[in-house]
Amino acid sequence: MEQKKIQQFYEGVYTEYLSEGLSEFDAYERNHVLRRIYSQSNGKRLLDLGAGHGNVSKFFLDKGYEVYGVEWTTAGVNKLGKLGVKAIQHDIEDIPYKYGDNFFDEVFWGDNIEHLFFPEAVAKEIYRILKPGGRLVLSTPNHGWIINRLYYLFMGVPRRTEGHKIPIWEWQHIRYFNKAEIERFLNSCGFSNNFAFYGAERRQPFATLSRYLPSIMASVMVVEVRK
Repeated sequence: MEQKKIQQFYEGVYTEYLSEGLSEFDAYERNHVLRRIYSQSNGKRLLDLGAGHGNVSKFFLDKGYEVYGVEWTTAGVNKLGKLGVKAIQHDIEDIPYKYGDNFFDEVFWGDNIEHLFFPEAVAKEIYRILKPGGRLVLSTPNHGWIINRLYYLFMGVPRRTEGHKIPIWEWQHIRYFNKAEIERFLNSCGFSNNFAFYGAERRQPFATLSRYLPSIMASVMVVEVRK
C-alpha cells in the first residue's frame, strides 16, 4: 500500500515536469559537469538509472551511446521510449535487474540515491552489471556545502535540498552525503578505482569557487568511479 502511494506521488511529479516542459538540459548546473566528463561514444552501452523524463538520456543518445533506462513512472517510461531509450518500468530498489553480469560499459545514477531506503543494494547491483573497468557516474546534493553547514549550525535541522517546498516530515530526500561519506559508501559497495569528485553550482561566488574547493563550495556533487 505504501509503495503504491510512493509511486503515485512520483507519477504526479513527472507528469507535472512533462506538462511544464522542463527539459532544458543546461538549466541544471550538474549537467555542465556531465558535458565535461562525457565524450563522444561509439555505441557503448549506458544505463540511465532513474531516467525520469529523459533529458539526460537524450544527452547520452546524442553522444552516441546505446541508452537503456530504468524508470518507475509510466509518464517517464513513455517519454523515454519516444526518445529511443530502451526503457523498462521498474522500481530501482527491486533487485536484481534483468541485465546480465558485466553488461554495461557505463551507468549514470543521477540524483536518485538520496531518495532510497537501501542505496547499498542498488550500488552493489550496479557493480554487478558493469563491465570490469566500467564507469559509474552519480550525482546527489552535497551536504558538505558551506551553506548547508551554516544552515544546520544556526537552524538545528538539515537544509532542504529538493525543489518542492514541503514540511520536513514529507521530504523526498532521506539520505545525506558529503564527499567523505559518498566515497566511503562506494568503497563499501565494491568500488575503489579512480575515484573523482566534481562540484556543481551556478550561483556566484560559488560557481567559481566550486572549481577549486568542490567539497565545500558546491551544492551538487558528481562522483566518477570505476569497477
